[in-house]
Amino acid sequence: RGPHAAPRGPPGGGAMPALAGDDLQRLSVAELKKQIFWCGAAVPSGHLEKADLVAALRKAQADKAEQDRQRATERATEQRRREAEEAQKKQAQAGVPHPSPRPLNYEQKQDRDKQDVVDL
Repeated sequence: RGPHAAPRGPPGGGAMPALAGDDLQRLSVAELKKQIFWCGAAVPSGHLEKADLVAALRKAQADKAEQDRQRATERATEQRRREAEEAQKKQAQAGVPHPSPRPLNYEQKQDRDKQDVVDL
């Protein structure tokens, strides 16, 4: 690798930065193919000119950016849905009175007049 070689990409470093048109023209054919692969697109096969690979890389970068935007939107929507469900549960629980627990005293006796008689 020479002093003007493009930086290495994803194997351990995260996403590749999107390069401008002139920067793409400076990359080698092998580097263009690597970046197409890292974008998740299929590397075109057959006899291709460098311009074809640059065009394929631009398309792959645009597709990847669109997919990333869609995923971010889906994650945000899912997060809002979960928060709404949680708020709804809290609101439903807040409106239901819960009796406070008290210890049972089995030794306590009531007068026969105060006892409820239940027919079975």
